[in-house]
Amino acid sequence: MIRALFRGLVWAVFFLVLGGAAGLGAIYVWRGGEGVYLPQLAGQDIVRGLEMLSERGIPLRVSGWAFSDKVPQNHILGQSPPGGRRIRKGRTVSLIISRGARDVKVPPLVGEDLSRAETLVRLNGLRVGHIERVFDQERRVDEVLGVWPAVGGSARRGDQVVLLVSQGGAERSYAMPTLIGEPVNKALDRMRKIGLAVGRVRYLDREGALRGTIVSQIPQSGYRVLAGQRVHVDVARGSQGLVGNFSVLRYRVPPGRPRRHLRIELESGGEKKDVLSRQVRAGEEIHILIPLKGRTWARIYLDNELIEEQDH
Repeated sequence: MIRALFRGLVWAVFFLVLGGAAGLGAIYVWRGGEGVYLPQLAGQDIVRGLEMLSERGIPLRVSGWAFSDKVPQNHILGQSPPGGRRIRKGRTVSLIISRGARDVKVPPLVGEDLSRAETLVRLNGLRVGHIERVFDQERRVDEVLGVWPAVGGSARRGDQVVLLVSQGGAERSYAMPTLIGEPVNKALDRMRKIGLAVGRVRYLDREGALRGTIVSQIPQSGYRVLAGQRVHVDVARGSQGLVGNFSVLRYRVPPGRPRRHLRIELESGGEKKDVLSRQVRAGEEIHILIPLKGRTWARIYLDNELIEEQDH
C-alpha cells in the first residue's frame, strides 16, 4: 500500500515537472521561437561587431565606454549577455566600447606639415595646445621642428601637446584682406598666392548667403598677418533642402604638376571611408555631395600628403 502510494507520488511529481517545462517551452516559442546564436564579440572592431549582430537581427545598445590597455580604441570591450550561446529573438545586447589605453605615445611629428601633425595628434587621442613659431632659414613654413612631450614619450589620453613650428626664413607681413562673400576656392587660391596657408574650412547653414561663399574668417579683415600664417574660414553650406542631412564638399586642385592623385577621406562617428580616389588635373574643381551623420571631417590628400581638412 505504502509502496503504491510512493510510486504514485513519484509519477505525479514527474508529470508536474514535465508540464512546467512544456509550459516554459511554449512561452519561449511564443516570445521568440527557437532563438538566435549570439557570437563572442569581445575584441572585435565595433563596425565588424555591428555587422555580426545585424546579420542575426539582434538589436543592440552601447551601455558605456572604458579605457583598456589590451583592447584597442573603438573595439568591443565587453557584452551582456555573454556570447557563445543562444538567446531569445529580439533580446537587446549591451556593448561596452574601448577608449583604448589611458596612456598613449606621442606620435612622430618632427618634419610633418602643421595640418598633418594636428591630425596625427587627434588620431592618437591627444590635443594640440600651444603652437610656438620660430624663424628658420632652412625649414619650410609650417614644418614641425619639435614637440613636447617628446616623440615616443607617454601622455595621458586627452592631454595637450605643444608644437614648435617653423615660420620660414624671413618675416613678411600683410594686412589681412577681406574674404567674406567670395567663392571659397577662389579666395583660398588667393591666400596661397600671397604666402598664407589654409587652415580649417568649416561648412555651416547661413540664411541669405550664396552657397559656397565665405561668411566669416579668422584672422579678420585688416589684421596684421605673417607669411605662412593659416587662414580659417566658414562657408555657406547650401540650399535649405540639404540642411542637416547633406553638405557639399568643394575643392580646387592647386596649380603645379599637370596630373596628381587626389584622395578624399570622410570621418564621422569614428568611421572612416574614402569617397574619392583618382587622378586629377591642376585647376580641376571637385564638388561632392556628402551625407552628414553628426560632425563630419573631410581630409583631402594630394599625392598621399594631407593638404586640407574640412569640418562639415
